Amino acid sequence: MYLKNLTVLGFKSFADKTSLNFQPGITAVVGPNGCGKSNVADAIRWVLGEQSARALRGGEMADVIFNGTDGRRPLGMAEVSLTIGDVDAEHLKAAGIEMTFNEVTITRRIFRDGGSEYYINKVACRLRDIQQFFMGTGMGKTSYSIMAQGHITQIIQSKPEDRRMVFEEAAGITKFKAQKKESLRKLEHTDQNLLRVEDLIREVKRQIGSLQRQAGKARRYKQVALELQHLDTQLARHQFDTLQAEISQRTLEGEQLRAAMEDLSQSVLRSEDELQQLRHRLSEIDAEINMARQEGLELKGQSEHHEHRIQFNEERLRELEAQNTKAFRDITESEERIGYARQEHIAVTQRLAESQQKLEALRGELSAKQQAVQTVERELIARQEELRRAQTEAFNSSQQLSRVRNEINALDLQKQGNVVRLEKLSSEKIQLEEERARLDSRLSEFAANVETEKLSVVAQRGTVEERQQRLRDIQGEINSVSQELDTVLRAQAGVKSRLNVLEQLQGSHEGFSAGAQAALKQSKLALGTLADRIRVPDQYVVAVEAALGHHLQLVLTEQPEAAQQIFADLIANKKGRANIGCLGLKNPDFKPAVATDDAPGVSALKVIEADESVAYLINGLLGNTRIVADLAAATAAWQQTNGAYNFATLTGDLLNRQGIFTGGYLNGSANGKAPSSILGRKNQITGLKAEIDQAQAQSDEISRKKGALQSEQTALQASLQQAQTDLRAQEVAIATREGEFKALKLSLQNLHLRIDTVVYEIQSLAAQEQEGSAKRDALATKIYDLEASEKAVTARVAELGGNIDSLRQQRDAALSAQNDTKVATATEEQLVRSFAGQKAPLEARIRELEQLIQTRQNEIGAFAQRKTQAEGEIADSRHQIERLQHEREQVGQRVTELGTQKTAQEGDIELREEGLREQRKQLGELQGRRGAIDIELTQKTMQVQNLRQRIQEKYSLNLDDIRSECITITYADEGAPKVETISPEEMANRGMATDWEKVAEQVATLQQKLDEMGPVNHASIEEYEEAETRHAFLTQQHGDLVAAKAQLLEIINKINTQTQVMFAETFAKIRDNFRVLFTEIFGGGKADLVLVDENDLLESGVEIVAKPPGKQLQSISLLSGGEQTMTAVALLFSIYQVKPSPFCVLDELDAPLDESNINRFIRVLQRFLVHSQFVIITHNKRTIGIADILYGVTMQEHGVSKIVSVKFHKQDEPAADRASATPLVPPAAVPDVEAEENAPHKREETLEIVMAK
Repeated sequence: MYLKNLTVLGFKSFADKTSLNFQPGITAVVGPNGCGKSNVADAIRWVLGEQSARALRGGEMADVIFNGTDGRRPLGMAEVSLTIGDVDAEHLKAAGIEMTFNEVTITRRIFRDGGSEYYINKVACRLRDIQQFFMGTGMGKTSYSIMAQGHITQIIQSKPEDRRMVFEEAAGITKFKAQKKESLRKLEHTDQNLLRVEDLIREVKRQIGSLQRQAGKARRYKQVALELQHLDTQLARHQFDTLQAEISQRTLEGEQLRAAMEDLSQSVLRSEDELQQLRHRLSEIDAEINMARQEGLELKGQSEHHEHRIQFNEERLRELEAQNTKAFRDITESEERIGYARQEHIAVTQRLAESQQKLEALRGELSAKQQAVQTVERELIARQEELRRAQTEAFNSSQQLSRVRNEINALDLQKQGNVVRLEKLSSEKIQLEEERARLDSRLSEFAANVETEKLSVVAQRGTVEERQQRLRDIQGEINSVSQELDTVLRAQAGVKSRLNVLEQLQGSHEGFSAGAQAALKQSKLALGTLADRIRVPDQYVVAVEAALGHHLQLVLTEQPEAAQQIFADLIANKKGRANIGCLGLKNPDFKPAVATDDAPGVSALKVIEADESVAYLINGLLGNTRIVADLAAATAAWQQTNGAYNFATLTGDLLNRQGIFTGGYLNGSANGKAPSSILGRKNQITGLKAEIDQAQAQSDEISRKKGALQSEQTALQASLQQAQTDLRAQEVAIATREGEFKALKLSLQNLHLRIDTVVYEIQSLAAQEQEGSAKRDALATKIYDLEASEKAVTARVAELGGNIDSLRQQRDAALSAQNDTKVATATEEQLVRSFAGQKAPLEARIRELEQLIQTRQNEIGAFAQRKTQAEGEIADSRHQIERLQHEREQVGQRVTELGTQKTAQEGDIELREEGLREQRKQLGELQGRRGAIDIELTQKTMQVQNLRQRIQEKYSLNLDDIRSECITITYADEGAPKVETISPEEMANRGMATDWEKVAEQVATLQQKLDEMGPVNHASIEEYEEAETRHAFLTQQHGDLVAAKAQLLEIINKINTQTQVMFAETFAKIRDNFRVLFTEIFGGGKADLVLVDENDLLESGVEIVAKPPGKQLQSISLLSGGEQTMTAVALLFSIYQVKPSPFCVLDELDAPLDESNINRFIRVLQRFLVHSQFVIITHNKRTIGIADILYGVTMQEHGVSKIVSVKFHKQDEPAADRASATPLVPPAAVPDVEAEENAPHKREETLEIVMAK
């Protein structure tokens, strides 16, 4: 495998899409500091799965997205794609990776909202898939295939345990360690499942004991309930048959009464018809009177109209005179204005010609001044360009001087850092010794902490038991509240049953005449009755019903046509007669009666609340009716008022204005509570609905209380579960203490080793300080020469700046003169436009005034015609007024004659009404008897329905489907009574009959027995069986988990054995290679790799021992920067000899190396070109010289990196061959670096530079 292509977009400084192609061999990436070279290595590390933002030199992962510059906006996404060619399928398969492609492209994207995407060959995948793909290949993000200068320090100075990862990658055991980690996670999950299953088994066992007792009780309850169901359903069937027989008898009696009521109703209807004809004649007389009065009003209105007409025309004459005068005045004023406008038009025309002439002169002057400004501008631009070149030269000198000063500052900072480091190391040594003392103290505290935790476990167990007891108490409260709720619901059902009866009576219009009932049931034109639209308090119901009488049954319609249609239907179907009120026939002159308190009693209008649509009917029927306590009070009040009012008593008696008494027995309706009372029944329905709402509120409150208890129960169950979880966690924590004790011992051993390392590092810092001082003296000499050069360039810049300032002053003066001329020109142009704009309005004004004069002259002629017309209308209106006065006198005489006829008709109607009331009284008695029978039928029907409903709800049985049986009950001295069921035939043969009273007693006894059993868990039988099944299932699960745990432990043991063997073999090979290669690179010396704990091959860290020639150092941290780099190179290539990575990225790894070490580094590097591909980010010319492909990173646009690629060709290669050469081809021969180790490096090749795509 080899690295084929890297494509970046929006990653760090690579704002544009950039592609780098690679070939086997060495590819060098070069460029100045800060141009983005290392971003190439970061891009490779990131696409391989790096998750640490700090490893990518950022604070958070979103920092890798291009953040914009002064000239570019930030991007919202970063994407990197890495293409690997010649994929080794056999190698990947050996590593457990199935891949059938010869070329694989890994892509990673990140968005500013934090979202990430991963792709393999453009197919979405997980980060884990990418990590698994590279696992064991030496190409992962943490492998040895990517090495930067900072990583050298990490390898040398990191902990032995952290250093071990490089060796694990080389040994190829990272995949096995990942499998082991996954197995350990599964093992932990299995242990947790075992704990949960064991807890569940204990809990299920406890439940089985409780459910076994509950199931026994439930079986006994079920047996008694079955016996109760049999007897209760037979008793209900007997009651059902008895009620059905009674209903048939009462239905027959009701039909007989209905026939008598029909006959009497016909007589009443005939009387009502005769009375209706008299009233119709009375209405005709009223209509004639109203028509005569209306005619008088119309005549009066016509007379007033003519008077108003005379006044209007007189006013009109005055207005015409004023308008005529105004028109003459407007003509005179308009002629004067025309003269003024014409004079102003001449003046404006003259001023316009003067301004146009002046404007032409100003435009010529402006053109000349603009040419002068352009001449100065060209001279200024030439001087500015010369200044820019001088400033560039000054900037370069300043940059070079700044770099030297930065190097001196860096040396000074290094010196300061060394001082701080020495202080830190001394402080660290003290802290390490204090840490050692602290660890000793912690070891002694462990025993005491364990005892404290055991006491905490005991307290936690007490909390668990306390919450379990509270759960049992809450369950008892819930059962009590449930019984209370059942009681309220049963009472509510009784009220609903009574309400249902009354609503059925109201819906069938019980108490109404047959005709009224037929009109309301059969006609869609009926809008209800008068009783539906009034409301009366209970104490006045009887009095108001007596006062209204049959008018309560008044059927309401909208128009007379509807009444006619209803009457036609009643006649056609022979359903009787009915009274109908038409809401659309309201008298327009109707004035409602005013209830006063002057008369005795209470006005009936005050106690009635009527809808607005029937208010006029109630006023007409009860406007003269007063309500008193009894008949004696009514008599006294009638005498007191001389018969001015009708009086109704609270007991239903009536005394009308003619002195006629109406009273007697009201068929049980004296208190207004009987179902046959129309208004009383309506009030009862309202009261029962209020009772139902109150019961509903009570049941809601009980339900809320029950819900609160259930919520508390749920919360307590969750709290109990949490407490049990905490208890298990505390028990696990005690077991964990032993592992912590071992970890503390190991930490103490590492402290001793760290203290020795600190001493060695102090000695190394002293050597670095001496080397830095010599380098700083050389740089100080160089600064003097650079400062002199910078001073000369600065003087030249100042001279050019003075010249430019003078030219700018000339340009500003010319611009000022040009602007003044522009302002004068613009001002004159505005005057020209202003004068031109004034001419048109003046001409329009002259035309407008001439048109106004013509209009006013036309109006003067029209005023004379309208004046003549108004004078004629005044004379005609005065003649009409005299004629209308005579006609009004004739209408008044006719109204007086009709009033006399109306008085006689009213007396005849009063006599006939008295006879009709007697017939209605008889009909009312029959209706009362029939109503009582209907109520009894309804009650018995409701009893039947209640029986059906009770049996359906209690036993889910249909009462009609229950077969009647004969039952005998035999009582013994001891034990339960014997219940026997036999057929009716056998019962008849024995001469016996079922004693239903004993059956009822036995039903009550069985019900009491069930009640005494208390709450029974009917589901306990099934729950007990389910618990047994669940216990068996959990036991099997426990066995499976134990087997799975054993299997996981076996897998972990196999992985440990295999990884120990692989690590030991690889480590031994790398160790031998490292010893040889270190001596070769350093030209002597000794080096070794040592395991910290040779007995722990699975976790032991790796120590590096390095002693360059002539040195006896005790720690590798004391090596110089170059020595550390060469040691790391020796280690890196020692690993490559065992397991070479397909490619290797070296980021400025050669920066600390001097000339001779560079040559050694290159010699070793060339040895491994056969096995690996190298991408080197470098500044070193020697390293660049061996590259086959060269990429230059530049920053032509500030903040945005660009790539420049270079292809190498031999100097003696023909030009034609170079033109046709394949891009990025490695050279045929590699320069012999070893032969030129001590001479300046030369390369006889030419460069062709092309921009990368």
